[in-house]
This record gives sequence, C-alpha cells and structure tokens, in this order.
Amino acid sequence: MKLFNSKITKRYVITVLVVIVFILTLIYLVTVNVMNTSVRSQMEYRDELLAKSLGNQIESLFQNIIDNTRQISPIVDSGNRSAYQREIESIISRDSLYLFFEVYNRNNQLLRIPDVQLSDPDQVNEILKRLSWTKTSYISNLIELPDGRKTIAIAYPTLNEQGDFTGAIITYLNLNVLSDQLQKFSIGSKGMNAIVDRNGTIIAHTSNQFIGSSIKNNKVGRNLAKERYGIWNGQIFNEEMVVSYRPLILGNIGLIVGEPIKQALTPASSVTKLLIQGFVSVFVIALVLAVFSASRVVHPIMSLIRQVQEYREGRRERFKPLQTKDEIEDLSLVLSEMATELREKERSMFYILESIPYGVITTDQGGKIKTFNKGAEELMLINRSEVLGRNILKLPIKHDVQESVLLKTLREGKAFEEVETQIQDKQNQVHDVRIYASLFKGEQDDHIGSLLVIRDVSDLKKLEEYLRQSDRLASLGQLTAGIAHEIKNPLSIIQVAAETIVLQLDDCLEEREIIEELTDDILKSTERMNKLLSDFLKLTKGKDKEKEDVAVLIDIISIVDELLNLLRKKFNDQNVLVTVDYQANPSLVLGDKHRLTQMLLNVLLNSLHAMKNGGTILITIKDDLDFWQLSVSDTGEGIPEETLKWIFNPFYSTKPEGTGLGLSIVREIVIQHGGKIWAESVIHLGTTIHFQLPKGECI
Repeated sequence: MKLFNSKITKRYVITVLVVIVFILTLIYLVTVNVMNTSVRSQMEYRDELLAKSLGNQIESLFQNIIDNTRQISPIVDSGNRSAYQREIESIISRDSLYLFFEVYNRNNQLLRIPDVQLSDPDQVNEILKRLSWTKTSYISNLIELPDGRKTIAIAYPTLNEQGDFTGAIITYLNLNVLSDQLQKFSIGSKGMNAIVDRNGTIIAHTSNQFIGSSIKNNKVGRNLAKERYGIWNGQIFNEEMVVSYRPLILGNIGLIVGEPIKQALTPASSVTKLLIQGFVSVFVIALVLAVFSASRVVHPIMSLIRQVQEYREGRRERFKPLQTKDEIEDLSLVLSEMATELREKERSMFYILESIPYGVITTDQGGKIKTFNKGAEELMLINRSEVLGRNILKLPIKHDVQESVLLKTLREGKAFEEVETQIQDKQNQVHDVRIYASLFKGEQDDHIGSLLVIRDVSDLKKLEEYLRQSDRLASLGQLTAGIAHEIKNPLSIIQVAAETIVLQLDDCLEEREIIEELTDDILKSTERMNKLLSDFLKLTKGKDKEKEDVAVLIDIISIVDELLNLLRKKFNDQNVLVTVDYQANPSLVLGDKHRLTQMLLNVLLNSLHAMKNGGTILITIKDDLDFWQLSVSDTGEGIPEETLKWIFNPFYSTKPEGTGLGLSIVREIVIQHGGKIWAESVIHLGTTIHFQLPKGECI
C-alpha cells in the first residue's frame, strides 16, 4: 500500500508488525520444539517396546524350528530312512519358511530334501565340526546357494546313547518368508525391521533388497557385535531413522526395529502447517488493521503528494481521484485531467520519434541530451540509457563538424539545413551522414533547446558511386563509336601517304620535300590516334585508377552481400525476392574488388531489367575443384536461343536503350581474373549467368 511513503505510517505499521512477528515466532518455536521432543520420545518408546516384543517372537520362531529338528533326531538315530524322510517332507509341506533339510552321518551326507546343492561344502563341514564339540543347536551366518538365493542354516546334532556325536540335521530357511513375517510387525507403511548375523550381515529385512547387505561399519552393527542394545538416531538403510536394536540370545543374532523420522513426524508436520497458516492469518489481519488505522489519519494528503511525486518520476501516467468530498477531491480531479492530457501528448511524440528512420536527438540549452530515438541507437549502436543526460559533444561525430554545427547551434542559436560528415559507431564502423540542425524556442522567443536529425547516407553514396561507374560505361560505348569514326579518317590518310611514299621510292626519291610532307602527315595522324586511345583507356579505368590495380584476396560472398544491401530498395520497389545459397564460405579469389563488384552489379541490373513485374533472383556459390562457380538466376522473360550466343559481344544488346557494353565488360573482367563465363536461358522461364573463377590461396 502506498501509505508507507508517510513517516507516521511507517513508524506505526512497522512497530505493530515487529511486535506481532516476534510474539508469533516465539510461540511457533516453542510449540514446534515441544511437539518434536514429544514425538521423538514416543518414537523411541514405541521402537523399544516393539523391539522387545518382536525379539521374543523371533526367538520363539527359531526355538520352534530347533524343536522340529530335535523331533526328527531320534528317528534318524533309529536308522529308518523312510520314516524320517516322511517326517521331514511333512514339516516342509506345512511351513513355507523351510527351504530344505539335510541329514548327515558325521561328515557323510545321507539325505537332502528336496535335493539341491550348497555353494561351499566347507560351510557344512564347519557347522558339523562345531556341532561335534558343542553337541547343541547352532544358527549359522548368511549362506548363498548356487542359484543365487540367500539362506541361513539351523543345525541340530544327533547323539547316541552314550552322548557321542553321530551326525546332524541341518534346516535351511527361506529368508524372504522370514522377511515377510517381519513386515507384519513394521511401524506404519515405511517402518523397518531387520535381523543381522554375527558378521553384521542382514539375513532378513522388511525390504528384501537389503538381504545380504552389511551394517558392520555402522554404529548399530558395531554395538550388536558387542551384544549391546539401545536407541540410535541416524542414517541407516538409506534413510534418516530412529531405531531400537537388541541382541537375541538364541543364535547370537541381532534385531533392529525402527521407523523413518519423516514418517514419525508426519502428524507433527500437519500441526506445524496448521500453526503456520494460523500465524500467517493473524499476521495478515494485524497488517490490515495497522494499515487501516494509519490510512484514517494520513491517507488523503499523502496519497495526493505521492501521486505527484510518482508522476514527476515517470512511474505514474494518470492520477487517481480522491474520495474525500472536499476541495482535495476537486484538486485531484484537475491534476488527473492535466496528467492524462500531457501523457497522451508525450506518447504521441514518442511514437513519432521512434517511427522516424533517421537519428533524432534533442538537447536542452546547455547541450545535454534529452531524447535519443531508435534510429539514433541503430546508427551509433549506442543504447539511449548510455547517453541521456550527457553532453551531445561526447557523441562520436567528426570534430570539425562539431565546431561548425553543434557548437554554433547550441551557443549561437543558428540552424543548418544540411551538413555532410562522418560518424563512427560503437563497432568502429564509419558512416557517412547528413546532419540537419534546428532550434526550440520558448514563449519569450528564447533558445531552450536544439533538435538534430542525422541521416545515414553511406549506402546511398556507395550506390551513387556504382551509378557513376555505370555512367562511365555508357559513355564508353558512345566514345568507342566516336573513336571508330575518328580513327577511320587518319587511317585513310596514313594509307594514302604510305602509297605515295612507295611510288616516290620507285622514282628514286626525286621529290624529297613531298616525302617529308607525307611523312609529317603520318606522324600527326598517329599522334592523334594515340591521344584518342589514351583518353579511351583513362575512361575505362576511372578517375581514381590511373595506376595499375593490385590484386588481393577477396571473399566473393562479401561482395554479393554488399551489392544486395545496396540494391535492397530497388528489389523491394520491383517486388523481386532474392535468395542466396552459399555452399562454400568463405569463397576467396585473387583479384580487384572494384572490377568484381562492377561485374556482379551489371549482371544483377540486367536481371532487374528482365523482371519488370517482379520475380525471383537466386545466387549460388559452390566448390568446383580449383574454381568457385558463381551462378545468378532470374525468372525474367529469358533470351532466345538464336541470340544467346551474341550477348557477350560488344555493342550487342536486346534492349532498345542499351549500349551493348555491359556483358562484354563483364566477360572482359572475368577473363582478366583467369575465369570463364557462360549463359543459359529458357524463354518465359528465366536466364542464368554462370561464372567460374580460380580459387585464391591464403598467404
């Protein structure tokens, strides 16, 4: 709630909330602590009670097994094999806890029911050896059978009348059945009961997956090995548990009973959750009451002041009228109307500035930047947040233009229509721009700010340069025709003069003056022809290329991309879609960038002329052994087959206004670069110009 901008409200609400939070937190901590202590105490008592009860059950179970084995012993002693075999089969059929029985005469096996094989006969020998001197029952450690099953053996000796050891009956138990019986006595759905042997190995567990695992390194396992009993809290069987453990006298085995702490604390968690919900409800009610009490005192005035501050900081667009039924309500309505009107004007101005494709910058009287539109951001690659509030002289505009435009506009109040200069963007790329400067006037006709409009003309200048080159090529056609005419007359004079010299030579040079005059005519005509040819060569090389061009490594893809960028408006105007397929990137050639650009420009312009009503241009570059193959395809009207072979000849043109020099110059440039050029065309489907240029090698 906005009331917290008031110092009175803050002091009152914070004091109330601190007191309430302190009291509720104290109550919560005391309650949870008492509850957890009580639950843990109950857990320990329950586990200990169950361990004692279950221990008696397990000892009774093992004692019953020993008794069953003892009952068979006299029958075995009698030597009636069929009798004790029937008795053993009867016991196995009655109780699934038994896996099988073995009957031994000292170290010789007499019978195994049912017939299975143990993994290690040494284990049986160890049991028999123990029985021979203890002459009492014995429960073994965990045994693993050949089929992977795990079991334990309960052995009972057979003695003769003199009390001498004569053999043994060994019973092997089904540990899965034993584990199922433990499961019946588990505490809750996740309670745990386990039996361990003398080595700390699990021989039965409520979860069969733990049978065979060891806890001898756990504190519980170590205490059971020392025949101790007690309560332990910690990590066991992959869970945090409270367990009660005790040794079982019968068989020297141990029993563990426990349950996960998380399960035991489930009722406490429900109570804790209820407490938290109650405390949150009390806290919310107290907060509402505190804020409501403060609002009755300071709400009207503070609300209006707050809205004014938020509007000034740009965090609010309109005012919310106050319902006070007095002058403050009238004032809030007036402020709301003024704010709404002003915000709409600002929004309209913002969208206008953002839609202008040029950089638009406004400053205050001191030159600090107030607005910096999207066009300026894209031109200079500078985010407006980096320059707002800074002096405009910090922008990367050429220094001399700053002196002549920016400073004069800011300090002398002079506006300028157009000034050309350069701007360096954040990536150090230089752009040719034109700057327009104007002033903002206040009510007293005083200077309160400035407006700068910056237009990027880099692409325009490049295109103008290419158009100038095209003009020179057009002039070349006219000049060539003139040269052909001018050369014709001097050649006639030279021919006549030469023939006359021949005649005079035949007359033994009697007319020497005539020969000298004719020779002079030849020299003058030759000089005139040389001058015409020199002018022609200068025109073909351009004003800035009188020296020999130097070949460098150039990426054809970069030239294509540059031309497509420069001609994008022309493509859009003619509804022409351009697609590229660069199968080799980069595609380097050794040559002159200016001539290669001139070559591709002529072909692209020809494609545009062939598609007056729109169409598609496809440019592909692919690897062709030692060459790059560049293809430019259009969907224009196409060229008839009978005229296709003439299109690269000078002065041959399919356009009435053409000079016939474009493709001939293209062919000459390709030849100068050691390449080949040819064309394919289908009437009404389009034309494809193929270039084959030698690959350049990286040095």
